[in-house]
Amino acid sequence: MAPIIRNALMGLLLTQTTQGMAMSKTDVREEDIPEFEFTEHCAGRYQLELPADMKLIRSGYSDEQVKLRIYPPEEKVHDTAYVGEDRVEQWRERVEALRQEEKVETGYVHESLEGSLKTLVYYADYRKIPGLSEDPTASHIFETHFLKDFPEVKKAIAIQGQGALGVVQRDEPDYKAIYRKRLAQMQERASQVEYHPWPHKKAGVCLDREFVVVNTLAPEREGYSMSFYNGKRSRFTLMGGTYTSEGRLKQVQGEASGMLAFLGSSSMKVAGRKGRLFISDGKYSETEREFRWIATDSEVNSFKNGHFVIEGAIEMKDYPEMAPMGGTDVIVGLLKSIKVRPYAMLDAKR
Repeated sequence: MAPIIRNALMGLLLTQTTQGMAMSKTDVREEDIPEFEFTEHCAGRYQLELPADMKLIRSGYSDEQVKLRIYPPEEKVHDTAYVGEDRVEQWRERVEALRQEEKVETGYVHESLEGSLKTLVYYADYRKIPGLSEDPTASHIFETHFLKDFPEVKKAIAIQGQGALGVVQRDEPDYKAIYRKRLAQMQERASQVEYHPWPHKKAGVCLDREFVVVNTLAPEREGYSMSFYNGKRSRFTLMGGTYTSEGRLKQVQGEASGMLAFLGSSSMKVAGRKGRLFISDGKYSETEREFRWIATDSEVNSFKNGHFVIEGAIEMKDYPEMAPMGGTDVIVGLLKSIKVRPYAMLDAKR
């Protein structure tokens, strides 16, 4: 991928270079400016540019119907995206391993492996756990697993249904019918996970540069998080989502901003959102800066102004080509690169 010279960092570098010198910015020779390599990422409802060595190490999304995660290919202990000819079999083995870990006897009650959306459902009755057999409130669940397959690119992504039935009373004679209705809703939602290599203009939430939860209508709620890491000391995490409770939103905002380690703060807009930026020295390095930006304009039941936090650390030793700038300048430049991606909020009516 060709290097990207980012305007925010370029402007900061020119300012640093000419500061205290009797010359104008036009006197700085372009060939003397180091070339910064950046990669553009699709993250949630946003897009951002990060140093090219920063890779996605985890990504997650959840709403009232489904949840899904993406981990690096070498990660073997989580459900994730699958690649290759045996991707469906890998997923089936993963679901079976989870079923075998249940503390009670289970059995598959629904199997559908045709078409692009594969479905496996098993039932677990926790009344069979010793001590719970006489408890009428003991939970019983249908564990629902989907795999959205894209055979044209030999890739697939695992999706888990949010289908716990603990809230349905056991004397409810139609609990199976209730679950069948919920299953149909979860299948419809899981079908909306699509493969669209970045760049694209799809409404909804990006999990990475390939998979998108495409929305025509926004769900009742959503939450997502994407974390990047360069394998050294620098990291970057973006988190967004909605809250239905004013009290819970204020609690989360208080927890996010009440960190004594972050001594300084300043007002700063990111992607059009109002917020505060907290920066502190790294714990183990004089050249590391830790940061956290927190939106201050978050609203309950809002997608456009949902909860939004960005945090991480920049170790300047990781990027000697940025030596003319300080860690704080680099952090500000990276934050200013974040934008709402095209059509990302098309489904967000509130």
